[in-house]
Amino acid sequence: MSQRSMQHLEGAAAPAATFEQRLNERRRNTEWKKDPRRIEPAECIGCDSCMRACPPQFSAIYNQGLDVVIVPELCNGCAKCVQACPVDCIYPDPEWEATPESLWAYVEGQVNFRDQ
Repeated sequence: MSQRSMQHLEGAAAPAATFEQRLNERRRNTEWKKDPRRIEPAECIGCDSCMRACPPQFSAIYNQGLDVVIVPELCNGCAKCVQACPVDCIYPDPEWEATPESLWAYVEGQVNFRDQ
């Protein structure tokens, strides 16, 4: 895990147990042992199979323009997306970086749209 990601997790008192906590606090559950996943854009065909396979309590995968991306703070590393991917373009991401605020804003917009 990168230094930036470690700093992002430090100071976290209790694990971010719910999706809402992870979204609001912009941090990963500190009890998750598996690395989050990442999608290799050059290999991805944009079929969205991974999005449909991601369990709703995590909702870690989003379309960002033409790319499909995984928000590492929301991903528990379960690999359901890996199993669903027809081109094997999803990998563990031990060096993950904190998600940019612009993507968090997009995720919040998608969540608000779903909840309407």
